[in-house]
Amino acid sequence: MASVFVFVLSCSRPAQQATSSAPAAKSDTPAGVCDVNTTPPPDSNFPKGFDYPQNVEPWVQNRKGHLMRTHAWCLFAGLNQQSQTNGPFVWQNWKTSTQAFPNQYNPWRGKSGERVASRPSPLNARNLANASTEGNNPINNPPPKYPINGAVAAKYPQCTEPIAGFPKWAQLKDGPRLQSNGDIMIAGVIYNDAAIKNILSTQLYNAAYLNTKLPVMNLAPPAAIPQFPSSSIVLKPMFWPVQKDGFTALPVWDWDANKPGGPSDGKYAGYEMQQYWTKAVAITANPSAPAPAAIQYLHGVYDAAGKNPIGPVTYASPAFRVVSIGDFYHRQMDEGALQQLSPCDRALLDASAYWAYNRAFQAGDYLALVAMHIITKEQPDWTFQSAWYHPDANSGSCGRFCTDRPTNLKDTTFQHYYMTTTYGQIQQKTNPNYYAPPTTKGPVWPVAYNPYIELAASHPITTNCMNCHHRAAWPPFDTVNKPDLKRASTYLQTDRPNPNALEVFEETDKNLFHGLVTLDSMWAVSDRAGYPNP
Repeated sequence: MASVFVFVLSCSRPAQQATSSAPAAKSDTPAGVCDVNTTPPPDSNFPKGFDYPQNVEPWVQNRKGHLMRTHAWCLFAGLNQQSQTNGPFVWQNWKTSTQAFPNQYNPWRGKSGERVASRPSPLNARNLANASTEGNNPINNPPPKYPINGAVAAKYPQCTEPIAGFPKWAQLKDGPRLQSNGDIMIAGVIYNDAAIKNILSTQLYNAAYLNTKLPVMNLAPPAAIPQFPSSSIVLKPMFWPVQKDGFTALPVWDWDANKPGGPSDGKYAGYEMQQYWTKAVAITANPSAPAPAAIQYLHGVYDAAGKNPIGPVTYASPAFRVVSIGDFYHRQMDEGALQQLSPCDRALLDASAYWAYNRAFQAGDYLALVAMHIITKEQPDWTFQSAWYHPDANSGSCGRFCTDRPTNLKDTTFQHYYMTTTYGQIQQKTNPNYYAPPTTKGPVWPVAYNPYIELAASHPITTNCMNCHHRAAWPPFDTVNKPDLKRASTYLQTDRPNPNALEVFEETDKNLFHGLVTLDSMWAVSDRAGYPNP
């Protein structure tokens, strides 16, 4: 098979491998209007009428932030359309990482080619493997431990694997449709046709093939995969289980009470930490029912050392408010929908429900979309936008995370979410939200994170999506087992000077990438590519 790799010798990216010609630049109309006339490429699987695709590079160059934000809202709304009441969302007809990476659960290969233990399955465990939790300003912080309920482990033994260091505890593998996040949230790693075909046709799922493309010398300039097709879209949605009767607790993040560089930055600040997540909502299908005096969640979860329970967590009135399941993009899972799921998908639902409300997931329970990462290849650097639920998002007091919403869509559910975007526009010091860590030496991208995703993934508050994803490279961070002359891709290097988590950098940075293969921002390739069976 001909090599699909190129070597990067300049500060620019390789030429984009487009599947369709770039659309004309969108006219500089006032923010708040989705372009309903563009026709999405067939392999994008995206519905018409939601502003896709667009030529976004001029927006970055000319600082048209209002167009970026409107575009992000249009993408989010378009992806979550349903062709029938309570039917699957648009993206639920796409493929998952289970289909994209068929070798991911095969045993890893040691330095001499011997078979060694597989890498962990949950997304959060893989995140921890991509950077140290030690040293100054780590990008990872030790998270709580989530052993699955014993009843789930007994019912679905084929879907379990041990938690490293805790032989009596188990965690879950991915299902065909749902991915294991390692906590309450039920995850997805989702690819449209253009993206998954690129992964499979260029062997990005094959660790042995990727190893053959490493530069010969440890300090040689990096190799690079060709960029994904311009019609590629990749998603990371997160669901929260909601019981059909009564009230389900969901903690709520207060962004302005947790400033970058503040007391909650630089340490684990996931939603389990009630001292940072001081408010919550009680989700119900019957918002007119009498509200309880208190709500509770987080059952069977332990601290980072695995010694002490950190729940159940209780929110007493007035620290929570009642909200309707109708405020969320959601699906009620009846018995027919559950029967269509595999055992490992069902195991993920049950484990999540036990942690959230201390019983297995039942027919009639809901899946509420609480967060979603969206990246599109409408520019060589990808577009990055991320949405999360917030009870104030549909109020008159909603701030900068609600601006420039489209006004020409029938669906208004997206108005119950906050949105952050980063397309490569450098943050200006005059911006009231400007922040640069003390180690900053050059320009920075803005702080941009999704509290339900990044903070629960052990990352600190001071992060930016592009800064993180542009670091994606092969081989993965595993200095013990991988045959790579001790080379390691990582969120943040710890053994030599490197850009911090907000700084702008080139993808030829020798301290970050020499001796590696850069992956066009696809950490999933580094996390999930595996060795084929002999």
